[in-house]
Amino acid sequence: MVNKKLIYIVDDVQMQRELLADHLTANMPAYEIHCFSTGEECIAAVKVRPAEIIFLDYNLNSQVKDAMDGIEALQELKSIAPQTEVVMISGQDKIEVAVNTIKHGAFDYIVKGEGAFVRAEKVVFNIYRFHKLTATASRYKTLMILFGIGMLLMVILVIFLQNNGYIRNSPGWY
Repeated sequence: MVNKKLIYIVDDVQMQRELLADHLTANMPAYEIHCFSTGEECIAAVKVRPAEIIFLDYNLNSQVKDAMDGIEALQELKSIAPQTEVVMISGQDKIEVAVNTIKHGAFDYIVKGEGAFVRAEKVVFNIYRFHKLTATASRYKTLMILFGIGMLLMVILVIFLQNNGYIRNSPGWY
């Protein structure tokens, strides 16, 4: 059996996390989805098996009052698994909240509402594309470095051959 890529959904509202999980499961069968009601549960799961993507609610302490909030969970998750992309979801549509989450390492910010599930699906595709472009850019960077080294070696070889008389300063047709 092939291991599916993991998506974790962390939301303290059961209905919200189940609706998002159902939507993603129906539209993205290549992903295995697990849901958690607190950031602490998700952090424990990430320590065992990190997910590729985590959808994390901004306010996580409405059901369990002493639970960590979304920013605290985000910081902990990024310190444990920096390669995991975290997408914050919240009912707040304040730009300050979105900017604050991005500053702390979130890949994107989704406001809960009518189009949130479709937006979540698009964010998964954007994360996939981002990682693919990053890998391609890394390969191009490596190729450019190798090309530069090759050109430098060519110049050194020409200078060496010229200094030892194997190459003349003037072309042979003069």
